[in-house]
Amino acid sequence: MEKPILKNLNEMLCPIIMNEVEALNANLSTIEVLTKIDNYTLLDYSLISSPEITENYINLNLKGVVYPLEDLTDPPFSPVPFVLPERSDSMLYVGISEFFFKSASFAYFTAGAFNVTLSTKEISNHLVQNSQGVGNVLSRVASTSVGLVILGQRLVCSLSLNRFRLSLPESNRSNIEVLRFENILSSILHFGILPLANAKLQQGFPLPNPHKISFVNSDIEVFEGFLLISTDLKYETSLKQQPSFHGWEGLNFINGQWRGKPAA
Repeated sequence: MEKPILKNLNEMLCPIIMNEVEALNANLSTIEVLTKIDNYTLLDYSLISSPEITENYINLNLKGVVYPLEDLTDPPFSPVPFVLPERSDSMLYVGISEFFFKSASFAYFTAGAFNVTLSTKEISNHLVQNSQGVGNVLSRVASTSVGLVILGQRLVCSLSLNRFRLSLPESNRSNIEVLRFENILSSILHFGILPLANAKLQQGFPLPNPHKISFVNSDIEVFEGFLLISTDLKYETSLKQQPSFHGWEGLNFINGQWRGKPAA
């Protein structure tokens, strides 16, 4: 009786397994590897190695690079490998390296999204006319924080300026002159650059997910060199995916601000 039973089980299970594999392939094939973020940049999260499939999980190694819209040249820095912590409480874990955010800032800078022209009315003439050039003598220290939240199917960031300090090494310029220029640049950053950057960042970075799959019960943790998104998945029967939130009101930036410190 054993052989007939095994034969019947194989005949029943094999088509089911094949259908599930085909459905998985179909879902994976719907993931767009090049996604336009806005009029300046696009995101490439194509596979860079074959998927690792085990009895307990499927591991996908995605590229995760932001490029200027008209230039797919890799940025002049390399990603640092990282390993996700061992977790099993959520259905999906997404690790996003610091390289991703560096590539995004470089792409927006290269595309000219944050270009600002400083007039002589905004900068003291005696600093502009410095023979060594302002860019060669100014030492700048800017401290910023990043708020992170998952809004719908996107990772949304918000920048804030904590501190901006300026110094002129080996210079006879008075502290008052340096402070005046420091205040000018700080105001430009606070009222010009950051609102412009946040307007772009509010559109969010699309997270890789197959069609009709949405994120629920999501959490964000910041580790040294990468952040970890832990989330469950929900299959949407409707064609349109409903975002988890519909506005900024009432949103809490999980785990506070990005400060480059590892999670405990």
